[in-house]
This record gives sequence, structure tokens and C-alpha cells, in this order.
Amino acid sequence: MSAIDKWGLKVRLPRLGCDEFWQRIHEHYAGDDVRKWKYLAMLALREAGGWNLEQIGLAFGHPKGHVMRCLVQIKEELRARFEVRWDADDDLAPDARSGGPGAGEVGGDGTSASPSRPAPRRRAPHQEVPGWK
Repeated sequence: MSAIDKWGLKVRLPRLGCDEFWQRIHEHYAGDDVRKWKYLAMLALREAGGWNLEQIGLAFGHPKGHVMRCLVQIKEELRARFEVRWDADDDLAPDARSGGPGAGEVGGDGTSASPSRPAPRRRAPHQEVPGWK
């Protein structure tokens, strides 16, 4: 299944349910490592549950600083383990990475020119804005 985001880009949505997602995490990352599961629980409470550091610390019996270090560590481990590699034929790949249309092109205002996100139009500094004095 796919959807179109607010910039008109196609986004593939996973067909997995929560149970399948956590099963994959178990198989490909955490296994039976209690520390990783504890950190994943902290991350889920923070990102999906909207809990603040103090609430997570109270739940796990840790100070806020330790919770923050745990969250930073688990995010780094997940990014390293599941690094995204864009393929040139992947329709989700950003133009600049895939070498597709618009790769490396820069608009007149210094922003990246992309067919899905046109460069913003800006007034020249010497032009007056109507209604302003």
C-alpha cells in the first residue's frame, strides 16, 4: 500500500502489524538481550507514547540523564544496524541520492530544485512589499 505525502511524494506503507514488527525486531536485532528490550521500551514510550524523560525514569528507576543516554545509544545502534541504502531504481529515493531527475541541480535562490518540491519564490531585496511603508 502507498500514500502520497504533502509534497506529492509516494510513500510505501508497511503491510506489517505490530506483532510482526516486534517479531522482526526480535529476530534481526534484540534477540534475548534484556538491555536492548529495556532500551526499546524506553524509546517506544518516548516516541510513540509521548512520555517525557522524567516519566520514563520513574517507570524504570533511572535518573533523567541516564534515560537520555539510553535513548541516544539505542537510536545510534538502530541507525547503524538498519542503515538505509537508497537504490537508483527505488521510487522513494531522494533525487540527489538516486541520480534521478533534478539530481544536484540548484535553484536560483540556492535551494535544491526538485520536481516534487519547487524552489520557493522570494522577492528581490529592493522590491517593496505592497501595503508596507
